Amino acid sequence: MLNVVNLEEIQRLLLRMPALIDALAERQLSLIGSVKTWLMDGEQILTNNRLPVAAELAALRGVLISAERGVIPAGMAFSARTTARKVKEATAADVLRRASEIILQATAADAARVAEAEKLMRQVLAVAQRKGLSQVPAHSAYTHSDMLKAIWRAMTEDPDLGVGATRLEGLVGSNDALVLLDRMLPSEPGYGP
Repeated sequence: MLNVVNLEEIQRLLLRMPALIDALAERQLSLIGSVKTWLMDGEQILTNNRLPVAAELAALRGVLISAERGVIPAGMAFSARTTARKVKEATAADVLRRASEIILQATAADAARVAEAEKLMRQVLAVAQRKGLSQVPAHSAYTHSDMLKAIWRAMTEDPDLGVGATRLEGLVGSNDALVLLDRMLPSEPGYGP
């Protein structure tokens, strides 16, 4: 189970992909190196998060390296004259497509779980705000972390919010619940520093 920060790290990796496709469209000479770097970064991020699909990205990088050395990947056909550059660019495009599919499939359940937790946090926090549970006096000596923990404690102990807060903790854990709470609290006076 990925936590929120790790899932976002993987999503940031995927958000680098449009720039790679732009490089492909512009036929930039640095494309193959950039794709290999992206794949290696992806392997590292996935390995750090103990996702075995890192091996699949490594295998795709191997396909790209082979294409650099003149090997046409299995199943790839060209309608016009085949050049080394066409093979490399087509392989890079295919590798990127397959890598994104692999990563999206590996993180889909976690992304859905976090999205559900965000939705639930918005609902729980809306009720907490109506009840005044999400406010801490502006002159309070709380650190930001202490303030979040105090608000979360008040929400979990409230009879109307306890079930929702418990469900939230079940979805993402107590640390990620605090991360989501922090992101959704208004930054107005009375809500901490």
